[in-house]
Amino acid sequence: MTLDQIEILIAIAQEGGLRAAANKVNKTQPSLSVSIKNLEEEIGIILFNRDSYRMTLTEQGNTLYQKALSIQEEVDQFQKVAREYAMGKEAKINLAIDYLCPMEFIFSILNKFKSSCLETQLQMHFEVLGGSEERLLTNEAQLALTPFLTHKDIEYTKIGNIHLLPVISKSLTGNEKITKKLLEKVPQIIVKATSQKESKTQFEQIINSPQWVVSDHLIKKELILNGHGWGHLERSSITKELKSKSLSEIKLSSLKKTILPLYLAKYHNHAFGPVSKDLWSFIRTQFKKDFS
Repeated sequence: MTLDQIEILIAIAQEGGLRAAANKVNKTQPSLSVSIKNLEEEIGIILFNRDSYRMTLTEQGNTLYQKALSIQEEVDQFQKVAREYAMGKEAKINLAIDYLCPMEFIFSILNKFKSSCLETQLQMHFEVLGGSEERLLTNEAQLALTPFLTHKDIEYTKIGNIHLLPVISKSLTGNEKITKKLLEKVPQIIVKATSQKESKTQFEQIINSPQWVVSDHLIKKELILNGHGWGHLERSSITKELKSKSLSEIKLSSLKKTILPLYLAKYHNHAFGPVSKDLWSFIRTQFKKDFS
């Protein structure tokens, strides 16, 4: 069995005759007739009824026709991907994302990626503090979404703001007023940077609280929500909790909400393929907004 025979089987089934099928696949009628007879002999099954003017599929032939359609679809997809790779499209791109990046923003990017770049494998690396920049510098990511940039050779553009609120569980405070003295008795939950070099942000070490260090912001949120400490969380990720009052914003003159810039970044010393360029352009033009 060959792909050519699969194509002929589909053409005859869809056109209902050798003449129309021959025109469709740009072959002669005799060649189609020989090819389909050889296929029937090879598999030991009659594929078409030939008793009438219009050739119709037998019951077994119809089942194999459906399989043939699936094979043709796979072949077409294979050829499409091969053409795109031949044109220079990446087989895989890596996107480094800081944990503070709002999820609504990430979902919008993924919707774009699914609609135009599905043949390229996407690997997302969620990082803390300088981890995203580090992945750019070591060529482990082509693009990064992060508020934390320090290297002079990183090219970036601001695409929005990240709002961080200091919050604490209502179960810890009850009706008691939130004071600096109260917070000093409660652990501050912070996230350890995933980069090799030390990195500190302006909202760490403000209150003289004991510290609990965790590996990511999801764990941090759960610890705070369940009354094990306080800390800064990205605003859009706690909208429901603030509305239900299971979390309370800490309002102290010494501990204010923080606004960080969100950057789309790349390292100009590394190769940048067409899929990466397309994604860079889309994010840069589509999402220049404040998350407010």
